[in-house]
Amino acid sequence: MAGILTKLHDAFHDITLDDVNEFCKDQVNVTTCLVFGACVGIWWLMRKPRGIPPGPRFTLPILGDLLSLERGGGDTRIAIRRLRKKHGDIFSVYFGPRLFIFINGYDLIKDALVKRADVFSNRPSLFMNDFINQKKGIGLTSGQLWKDQRKFALETLREFGLGKSILEDKINEEIGYCVEIIGNQKGKQFDMCRLTQASVSNVISSLVFGQRFDYEDPIFKEFLEKLEENFAAVGSTAALNFLPFLRFLPGDLFKFKRTVRNVATVEKKLIESSINDHEKNYDENNTNDYISSYIKEMKRVEKAGGESNINRDNLIKAIGDLFAGGTETTSTTILWTILYFLHHPNIQTKCYKEIQDIVGSGRLPSIKDRPSMPYTQAALQEVLRIANIAIFGLPHTVDEDIIFHGYHMPKGTVIIPNLDSVLSDDKIWGDPDVFRPGRFLDENGQLVKREEFIPFSIGRRICLAESLAKMELFLFMTTLIQRFEFKPVDPDNLPTLKGVFGVTNAPAKYEVRAIPR
Repeated sequence: MAGILTKLHDAFHDITLDDVNEFCKDQVNVTTCLVFGACVGIWWLMRKPRGIPPGPRFTLPILGDLLSLERGGGDTRIAIRRLRKKHGDIFSVYFGPRLFIFINGYDLIKDALVKRADVFSNRPSLFMNDFINQKKGIGLTSGQLWKDQRKFALETLREFGLGKSILEDKINEEIGYCVEIIGNQKGKQFDMCRLTQASVSNVISSLVFGQRFDYEDPIFKEFLEKLEENFAAVGSTAALNFLPFLRFLPGDLFKFKRTVRNVATVEKKLIESSINDHEKNYDENNTNDYISSYIKEMKRVEKAGGESNINRDNLIKAIGDLFAGGTETTSTTILWTILYFLHHPNIQTKCYKEIQDIVGSGRLPSIKDRPSMPYTQAALQEVLRIANIAIFGLPHTVDEDIIFHGYHMPKGTVIIPNLDSVLSDDKIWGDPDVFRPGRFLDENGQLVKREEFIPFSIGRRICLAESLAKMELFLFMTTLIQRFEFKPVDPDNLPTLKGVFGVTNAPAKYEVRAIPR
């Protein structure tokens, strides 16, 4: 040690003033290089591909243009509307390092999703979606895998009576349980949220599992709780799609761990357990639900040999997709409908009168009554329009570099068809912020089909459960209005119409009084 210190002393002792000056020059050069390198790095991170649509001028490293959304005051729609007003119907933003392109207006969205469906029909690779779904199932897959899963799902749902009396019977059975529970409230205030979720979810259960669950069944209750937790966490977990490294921060700030645990719990306790039971009791002559039909198809392709996307892993994820897509949107729409009726009791009264004129009180409304009830249909369509449950729809992507309306869209870009830009367009609707069912009626009071009414999106990726959702919404709401008059808890303090943005645009929690008629 002493020898080392002696050598260091001698070395420093021999340093001259010229050596110091030379050292300082070197340090300046190093600092200059570091600053220059940092500038080049920032430029590299912030650079944008040539020819992409316009967007925010100053894009931050790592964060991208995420701060632009803060100008909406927590309402993403407002922020996106401002960006559209400033940059035009096709604009780009960076969420983290990922390029997003928003397409606005009915004509442009139709051009992309319908006329150029071959280019715009795939789903992008996003961290949370890929981690949870493992690129399997129906909703978030692409290519041949998606085509195979969607084709099987559509054919099976049609076989089970989509739009026919056999499915109507299943829905009415569930409505019966729902009506009974509401009636037991005896006009007292209560929260319909969990009841509505359970009722709609049980319709999917009947189709998928071949059975409904008692509302107090512990597994079913746990399933609904996990589903609700994951839906509520989407605002947090979405950040991981752009900045996946955030999941490694201490704790669970972005709800990553809880979301993954919830999915694993549901898949193990409910979905895989039911698949196992179906496999044990399989009868090829008795395939009366989605799982048994899927097992039958798996056995068929196994005998045929070769590769197939019809397999157990895809079945598990497809069931999750059916529940996620078939429960949240419909139950949320029912809650919005009741909420708008609280704000517009005259419209609820008009619907009730039409139901009485066509159906009366002696029987349940039927899907066959729908053509004879234009005003009620118009009211439900107006809820779907103004509430806009799926504000932006699900994301799309392009799998190759393309030019769209003069703009360069690089391969892998996330494409957002902004449904809000259509459903809230004052050029189409005149007064889009006003709840007015009459916009869907002609001068004779008959229902008018509006091409721009696209709450379920359009093109090849249009909502798989659109027909089921419309059927459920009509049967649930006509029966509920027939049996109850919905009134606010406090007429002078109505629940807010401002939505809560998550998986869907959902109403804030509220309570209601259902007065038996």
